[in-house]
Amino acid sequence: MSGSPETIHQRGRDAVLAGRALLDVPPVPGGARWGLSLVARPDVAAAERLQALAAEAAALAGPGQWVTASPGSTHLTVTYLESSHREIGADDAAVRRFADVVRRLAADVPPLRWQVTGLALADRGVLALAEPVDGAADALRAQVLRELEDVGRAEAFYRSSVWWATLVHFAAPVADPAGLAAWVDARTSLPPMPVTADGVDVVRYEYDGARTVPVTLAAAALTGVPEGATDGAQA
Repeated sequence: MSGSPETIHQRGRDAVLAGRALLDVPPVPGGARWGLSLVARPDVAAAERLQALAAEAAALAGPGQWVTASPGSTHLTVTYLESSHREIGADDAAVRRFADVVRRLAADVPPLRWQVTGLALADRGVLALAEPVDGAADALRAQVLRELEDVGRAEAFYRSSVWWATLVHFAAPVADPAGLAAWVDARTSLPPMPVTADGVDVVRYEYDGARTVPVTLAAAALTGVPEGATDGAQA
């Protein structure tokens, strides 16, 4: 999903209105989506607001969609760690490697902070676009990709500097394309919504019968001092 937020929205809007939305299917071993990932889970207040938006979007998108911004699922992806899906556990050697790298880096990274400033209609679903409040989120992403060069080459092209939380993934034809497009168009600019994550998780994805959700295999607390803070206190 490369490109600027404006490009993502226009391309997705065109696809949805033309009946060309991309429909997701549950993860399968070796599949080219839903690989091992590093995600940030928003604070409770932000998650609840994102989930309320997701419910509105899902009502227009119609039955069969995955409501990704929902309890246990709401997240922002920091980076993919593997390009294909594997059914693995916390004892997997790659998971341990990724967890060690992330925990070491996390010790110097403060809680990640964004502001959601608007929505976008992508070809795979509805996104809440987030802008970092400081340099911590971008720095963590860059540090992880530097440490994991094999991940970084593909991921840097895919995600660039754009951040988002997916509200709804399309998994069935959109019931009301024009209505959904108009709803998102009216929300491409929103009053800033603060989002904070005080940790990041190495996750695998699994289908729970209604959506594909991130399942935590390893977690790392973000314990660094935020920009502008003094004496260990948050600014």
